[in-house]
Amino acid sequence: MSEPAVLLVDADPAIRDSLSTLLGLNGFTVRSFATGSALLRALDHSEVHCVICEAELPDTTGVDLFRALRDTSHTWPFALLVSQRNPRTLRHARNAGITHIFSKPLVHRHLLSFVSDLDIRGSVE
Repeated sequence: MSEPAVLLVDADPAIRDSLSTLLGLNGFTVRSFATGSALLRALDHSEVHCVICEAELPDTTGVDLFRALRDTSHTWPFALLVSQRNPRTLRHARNAGITHIFSKPLVHRHLLSFVSDLDIRGSVE
């Protein structure tokens, strides 16, 4: 059986490449997507470690994608990446139940710590 994957959703190919490289070099399998709908179409029975998602995608928002995943009983750990610390976006994210929010530009060690700590906590479902 393959290792649980980090699902990465960001419209910017440079961000996807950078984070995929960072996570891959630290031992994580990464599946990346440019849109929320691409991620939803690709969901299968593979194990998932967590989801890392940009707040504003071309076809949806990160908060709406989080809700769509929850509506289909996917309760994986979820991190939201925000380009601007807009109070309204942060409020919507928190109200939806998103507890891990990272501002861009990212401090890579903080994001890596989030993903790595999931192994310690046993949060992979």
